[in-house]
Amino acid sequence: MAHINTVETMLARQDIHDVMMRYARGIDRGDETLLLSCYWDDAIEVHGPAYEGPAVPYLKGAAQRMKANGTTMQHFVGNMHIDFDGEDRAFVESYILTFARFPKDGEPWDTLTGARSFDRFERRGGEWRIAHRRAIFDWNRDQPSSEGWCMGLFDTSHKNMTMGRKAPDDLSYSRD
Repeated sequence: MAHINTVETMLARQDIHDVMMRYARGIDRGDETLLLSCYWDDAIEVHGPAYEGPAVPYLKGAAQRMKANGTTMQHFVGNMHIDFDGEDRAFVESYILTFARFPKDGEPWDTLTGARSFDRFERRGGEWRIAHRRAIFDWNRDQPSSEGWCMGLFDTSHKNMTMGRKAPDDLSYSRD
């Protein structure tokens, strides 16, 4: 079936893309407000065996965990397929590459996961947000951390080395 973009669908695609970018930033920075802005209050989250239920408590807990233990995490959103179902609903498949560092037996371990989110977006009052999300896990690689900062090229103690932090302490939240 051929898809013809109209100005309305192009704007909707951009709005949906913006939600996905806010989600990635929100989860990585532990920014609860930003995360909550991506989902409707009655949204459902199915995140594998880790969680199934209302999205709001899941998102609040995730933001708290990210801030509390200083977990290093980055989500990269890649290919997105947006299939509109009428004017106010879209099914969105997004490829997501996630890096995270977690402690295992007192040592840092790195985990790299290839996954996809399968989201039902709804437009309410002119705004697109996630109404239902299911995570799809495709592959994973876990290994002991071997961070060397480009074989020593970058000195993490240098005054000009800006390290990532959680909200609101991350440089991206300042306007300096």
